[in-house]
Amino acid sequence: KEKARGSKGQRSRTKRTSLTPDSCLWAHVEEAWKDLENLKRGQHEGLNRLEKFEEYVTKMENDLSISGDVFFQGSSFMMWREEWKEYKKNQSADWSSPLCQKMDTLQVI
Repeated sequence: KEKARGSKGQRSRTKRTSLTPDSCLWAHVEEAWKDLENLKRGQHEGLNRLEKFEEYVTKMENDLSISGDVFFQGSSFMMWREEWKEYKKNQSADWSSPLCQKMDTLQVI
């Protein structure tokens, strides 16, 4: 069967990748932690970076181009996600994001 092609002429993924193509993902996670800590202290300069990071991870998840180890329970990403979600919920009780909605429905390993 012919698989649907993406905008770059590549085949759409049907399985999650075993290796995240972005070798700097964990560095991005660490930067997101720093930005979130600064945000909690009232320094809002990193808010846009945090939102862009969430969009970036959401896109990778939707494309299945992020490895499953990122979502292991206790990973620095999952701990960041929980803190980010809590922070945003405290700012606005009805806050939601596509990533958090999807992550809430996935079974964490």
